[in-house]
Amino acid sequence: MKHKDVKNKINLKTIIISIVVIFFVYITIVGISLYIFGAHNSVVNKTAKSLHFPVAIIGMNNFVTINQLEDNLTSVRKFYEGQNFSGIGFRVDFKTEDGQKRLKIKEKGLLNKLIENKIIEKLASSHDIIITEAMVSQSVDMEIAQLNNIENVSQNIASLYGWDMHDFENKIVKPDMYREKLEKYMREQDVDFTKANSKIIQAQDELNQGADFMNIAKKYSEGESAVVGGDLGWFTADQMMPEISIPAFVMQKGDRSDVIESSIGFHIIRIDDKQSMDGKDKVKISQIIVRKKDFAGWLLEEEKNISIFIPLKEYRWNKETGTVDFVDQEMKDFEDNLMINSAGDISVIF
Repeated sequence: MKHKDVKNKINLKTIIISIVVIFFVYITIVGISLYIFGAHNSVVNKTAKSLHFPVAIIGMNNFVTINQLEDNLTSVRKFYEGQNFSGIGFRVDFKTEDGQKRLKIKEKGLLNKLIENKIIEKLASSHDIIITEAMVSQSVDMEIAQLNNIENVSQNIASLYGWDMHDFENKIVKPDMYREKLEKYMREQDVDFTKANSKIIQAQDELNQGADFMNIAKKYSEGESAVVGGDLGWFTADQMMPEISIPAFVMQKGDRSDVIESSIGFHIIRIDDKQSMDGKDKVKISQIIVRKKDFAGWLLEEEKNISIFIPLKEYRWNKETGTVDFVDQEMKDFEDNLMINSAGDISVIF
């Protein structure tokens, strides 16, 4: 009897070991199929999603899973295919060969965004910035309260993307809140940013005390026009950044602005003249500019200190640009050509 019990235990142990070995062999085959050969058949995808296979590894302990990527791609596809663009003479069809390539470009963009979200959340956590689900829900509730129609908002989100409010909060609102908080931290703590801000404030203080604009431009401005006292010449509205053009065309001749922040720096502008030339309104302006590090540039520098690996065959992480790149040259060329010839193309614009 004892001999039989021992034999049964050995058989059970053998069966368990065999099942475990078969399971790991199966998982290995799926991994090789997905990562080495780029297979995306139903068996591979179902297994990979069930086990949350990673499609990007950020800093060794943060992952973007195939579930997250495919769920987002499904929502994007639903959005495009659910819209009626016939009024502008455009139709989105991802079933064609050309459409499949366009969908692949969308997938690359989503992977890039998901990686960026993970990087931002990781950096935020390292600076003790935490966004809880309660904080996210409160923010959404406040926004919806102003619209006074939560049912309509929920229905629109479900119709456009197939999401419920929880999906919307976690996929859109929470990443945006982390980005906003981290950018606020950068603006308050980054040495280069605070130096630039202090420098333009000092220039403004001296102007307010009656200093000559040209002399202050020569003293503080970091633009090429500094040597001539900040004189930039004549411009139409479409030749300037919106942050500059909007106040410039509201101001009158001789007016000087407060500090204006743009994507490239802090500006103080003066309207030297205004007139209409060749049927277009133009302004002649002088400026003092102090260049600043923007959030995108700061984030790119921070990203270079984080190891990022994409195991998928078709993509690679470009550390210099902080973006996902196609490996296949044909897809690179297709994407480049699409960007060049994208005028009116809804699938590229949005």
